[in-house]
Amino acid sequence: MSLGLRALVGGAFVMAFAALGEVLVPKRFAGIVSAAPSVAFANLLIVALSKGAPYGQREAQGMIVGALAFVTATIVGRWLVAQWGGLKGSLALCAVWLVVALGGYAVVLR
Repeated sequence: MSLGLRALVGGAFVMAFAALGEVLVPKRFAGIVSAAPSVAFANLLIVALSKGAPYGQREAQGMIVGALAFVTATIVGRWLVAQWGGLKGSLALCAVWLVVALGGYAVVLR
């Protein structure tokens, strides 16, 4: 039941965000509002409604930590790939993401 509800709500959010992406200019902003954020919002809504606000809050904190780790890794990774090439830079960027994500989880989600 929960899985089906998640699929329906996730699909509705994907459609809404896709429509928003169509009206944004320039079109490269469409990726910012693509499927991943809409599925995350749908999942967070279902979790908060089914398991309560405190559980939903922890889930949201985890999403924020993951997003900050991703942004940090992207910024640092751009430099790493330019300096070390594609393979070494990408591997180092994964390590950066892992360190930031695990550190963030240790601090925020103790």
